[in-house]
Amino acid sequence: MKNEAVYINENGEEIRVEVILSFSIEEFNKNYIAYTINDDDSLETAVVLINEVDIETNKLLPIKFEEKEMVLTTYNDIKKTIFDE
Repeated sequence: MKNEAVYINENGEEIRVEVILSFSIEEFNKNYIAYTINDDDSLETAVVLINEVDIETNKLLPIKFEEKEMVLTTYNDIKKTIFDE
């Protein structure tokens, strides 16, 4: 079963995404989601996107340059815990 959600992108448009996982980083006091957009399920391999999420407005926000390394490290650590164990 897909974990679908609707968010607002940077252009103010609603987009339907399949959420792979969500996580927060306390150091930044921010929430993030890893998701894919595969509307017709035609792709065997989908691109995974990661964005900050403003949980009050449901907006997807770009990750600040200085936060990217920690966000990717956190995502990879969680992914490894989920899929490698």
